[in-house]
Amino acid sequence: MTIFENFILIINEFINIRTKQIQIYKESNNIKEITPLQFKIKNYRKWIETINQYIAKNTNIKNESDITNLNLTDKLTSYLFELFETGKIKELDKIKKELYDLSNKQETPEIISHINMQNTSNTTNTTHLDTSKIESQPKILNDEVRPSDPRGGAIFDLRYVHGIGPKNAIKLADDGVTLEGLLSEWKKWVSTDSNNSILTLYKMPKPKQYTKTQWDLLNKSKQYSILETTLRNKLMSETKMLHKIHKSSLVGIKHFNDMSLKIPREEIKTAENILKKIALHMNKDLLVMICGSYRRGRDKSGDVDCLIAHPLIKTKLDLENNPVNLLSNFVELLMNYNFIIDQLDMGNKKFMGFCNIMQFIKTNNTNKTNNTNNTNQSKQSNIARRIDIRIVPYESYGSAILYFTGSKTFNTNMRSHALKKGYSLSEFGLTKVNDGELIPCSTEEEIFKIINYPYKKPEERDI
Repeated sequence: MTIFENFILIINEFINIRTKQIQIYKESNNIKEITPLQFKIKNYRKWIETINQYIAKNTNIKNESDITNLNLTDKLTSYLFELFETGKIKELDKIKKELYDLSNKQETPEIISHINMQNTSNTTNTTHLDTSKIESQPKILNDEVRPSDPRGGAIFDLRYVHGIGPKNAIKLADDGVTLEGLLSEWKKWVSTDSNNSILTLYKMPKPKQYTKTQWDLLNKSKQYSILETTLRNKLMSETKMLHKIHKSSLVGIKHFNDMSLKIPREEIKTAENILKKIALHMNKDLLVMICGSYRRGRDKSGDVDCLIAHPLIKTKLDLENNPVNLLSNFVELLMNYNFIIDQLDMGNKKFMGFCNIMQFIKTNNTNKTNNTNNTNQSKQSNIARRIDIRIVPYESYGSAILYFTGSKTFNTNMRSHALKKGYSLSEFGLTKVNDGELIPCSTEEEIFKIINYPYKKPEERDI
């Protein structure tokens, strides 16, 4: 990553933090503090525009004189000097602390307050989190009933955390780990050191035992291995429960309160626009489709379910042998734009993580007819949202769109019809039952036509 790219990444964090400060001041009606912050954000965006020009020109910075020769403003020049010399900008830590102090001072309510917390009658200084109040339920738990006994309930609740399956939940519960305990310990742990909340490796500060020169001499793989070990050792020495769960589950705990809320349709529409614009910036032929309940017309969804494909990557073999990993490059670009903020899991064909849509939503300050509604919309937008991104071969794009649009009942009905016609239909494609031959389908309409099934619009499939 060049100094310019690193600078833009940091300034985007500046913008994100300042925007959160503005939201807090709006909610507390402290209007006089908002204008200076808006002015700062305006300057930040100008800096990004300026620096992007040098990125486009492939300008190379080899020493401090190269920075001086750019003839930038004094402030911008000083930041670039600091970044060149130390690899970071100290003011980022300062404004992070400002946000933390402001959040505590204003006593901004946590999303967890939407979940009913009740005192248990037979325990001391503990609470029971009523998971039945969680708005966005994991699909795997939709058809299950929470056991009434304490152990069964604890096991059930742990499965709300990403990456904790039935067997692991039993092991953790029997080892004294509870969902309430994990959430409580996370809150306490990050309050002692704001850096504890940074779980994305490339954002983590280098360990103190390394000088900048020593650190820069290590390749990324080695750096990430060291950071993983450092995080694990810190958890082992400072926590009682958190060190017992995997890192992806730790990210799930970090964003548990946000993940418990569904995403309004308008917010997913904004995410769709962002994803398509960034995809166009990366590769003009990259296809992007948002599926799931959003495509079926629902007002709210549990996550942003995104499919990508490229016409030149036609087959599964093309996808596996392509020298360019489009999914990895796309995710990296989304991270650089600060759209993706945390990672749960990343494979060759699927990314799972969290995105921040809020910073891309423009607030209409001229519309003041309904201040209460505007405040509620701001609170909803200021939330980390779950996102899945899958890449599929172009010849399977149609069947993947069909499958991931759903609903589950509609998919089952259509698959049954396909079998009667001699075809097998899945997210991987449409194949002939007799010989397993894959029939390339880049659109849904082709599948409906081939198996002679009446076409249904996405909103007609919400059954």
